[in-house]
Amino acid sequence: MKKSIGLLVASLLLSGAVLTSCKTDAEKVEDAQEDVVDAREDEMDAQQDLNEATYENASDYEQFKAATKVVIAENETRIAEFKVKLKAESAENKAKWESKIDAMEKRNDQLEDDIDDFKDGASENWNDFKNRIEKSKNDIDADIEAYKREHNY
Repeated sequence: MKKSIGLLVASLLLSGAVLTSCKTDAEKVEDAQEDVVDAREDEMDAQQDLNEATYENASDYEQFKAATKVVIAENETRIAEFKVKLKAESAENKAKWESKIDAMEKRNDQLEDDIDDFKDGASENWNDFKNRIEKSKNDIDADIEAYKREHNY
């Protein structure tokens, strides 16, 4: 990026020199200095825009991650409550319901891994990632609600 801005500055100076060849040396120097100042301002503006865009994307991710971590923690609490209530079930029902609880727990753990791994391998589009995570959250929530309905919790 710095090379392209440097090329831009150089081309501005060169074009400024060609266009201002009828001016005195003092005017040419002054114009060139103004071009350099303008180019540096443009470079700073571009760098600031890049920093803001990067910050905003990171901020969106961090906010989304924090909100998802809250949901994951709530799911973990509900799953732990199910495990406690499962102890009161008969041996026959325990085996049946334990597999459902384990599946919910596994999906919740996978959700946590997915949200933590996004920055490491950000080959996925941000919107696709958000949609996939939201679907996972909704699926786990639906499983938890179905389990609660089946057990009248």
